[in-house]
Amino acid sequence: MPFQLNIDLRQLNTFLTVADTGSFSRASEKLFIAQPALSRQIRMLEEALHTDVFVRHGRGVVLTAAGELLYERARTLLQSLERTQADVTAVAGEVTGKVILGLIPTMTHAFTGRIIEDYRKSFPQVSLAIKSAMSSTLHRMAMQHNLNLAITYMSSAHKNLRYLPLLEERLYLVSPINTKESKLSEIALEEVLDLPLMMPEEKHGLRDSLEIQANQRGKPLNLVMEVSAWPMLTDMVRRGLGYCILPAPAVHEMELRQEVVAIPITDPKITRTLALVTPIDIPPSVATMKLAEIIMQHIASLVSTGAWDGKLLFDPKEPLNN
Repeated sequence: MPFQLNIDLRQLNTFLTVADTGSFSRASEKLFIAQPALSRQIRMLEEALHTDVFVRHGRGVVLTAAGELLYERARTLLQSLERTQADVTAVAGEVTGKVILGLIPTMTHAFTGRIIEDYRKSFPQVSLAIKSAMSSTLHRMAMQHNLNLAITYMSSAHKNLRYLPLLEERLYLVSPINTKESKLSEIALEEVLDLPLMMPEEKHGLRDSLEIQANQRGKPLNLVMEVSAWPMLTDMVRRGLGYCILPAPAVHEMELRQEVVAIPITDPKITRTLALVTPIDIPPSVATMKLAEIIMQHIASLVSTGAWDGKLLFDPKEPLNN
C-alpha cells in the first residue's frame, strides 16, 4: 500500500523557522511571506498531524511535546535532503551545499585563514560558516547537528560522535617576557605547578589534567585567575598577570612580536590529541569531506616543516573515507 504524505517541505521549513524564532511575526519577516499565509501553513500542518505543534501565548509560541518531536525529525530530514541535493550535484563535478565548521579558540587565525582561503578558492559554490567555542561546546553542537565538522580535542565521553585523530600536539608554558622562566629552553612540570597559573573554568580537559598532576604531587593547583576566552587569557599573560598553558602555534604571532614566550614542558611532556569530529548518525556530505581533506593537508604540512610541534596521527597519503 503506497504511503500518503500529508505534509510538505515548505510547511516543515516554515514550522522550523517559527520554532527557531519563537514568533509567527518574526518568522514571517525572516521568510518574507505574509503572516496570514504563514499561519495557514502551520494550521494545515497541524491538521495533517492531528495535533497542535505550538502553544500560543502573549509573547510568541513554544513547542508542544509533539512539536518538539517534529522539530528534531524535521530538522534532520531537511538537513539530509540538503546534503543529498549537494552530493548529487557533486557527482556532476560541482561541489555545493553548506558546511558549518567549529573551531576551538586556540586554532591560530593564520592557520584557519589559509584553510578557508584554499577551500573558498577550490569550492566557491559551498556556503561556509565558522563557529568558535570551547571543546565541550563543540562536542554538544556536533551531537545536536549544529555543526557538520569540528576541529577539537578527543573525548571518550561522546559515543555518538565520530573522531578522526589528527595530531598529538605538545603543550607549552606561556610566560610573560623578561621573567626568569622566559629565559629557559624547557621547564619541568613540577616547576610549572608552582607558578601563578590562569586557566579555563572547571571541567575543562586541560585544567582537569593539571589538577590530577598537582594532586599526585601533593600540592594544590596554583590558580590565580579563571579565564575562558583565549584572546583574553594570552593578553593577561602579556600584561604579566600570570602564566598559562597552550600549544605553541596558539601564541606564535605573539612570540614573533616578542609579547610572550612559549617554553616546552618536560618531566613529563604534556600532550593533547587534536581530532576532526562529525556526528556519527549522519554521513558527512561531499562538501564536508573536501573541507576535512584540506584541513588534514595543512596540518600535515605544518608538522612536516616543524611549524607545529606534534606527532601526526594519520597518513597524509591515505584517502579520506566516510
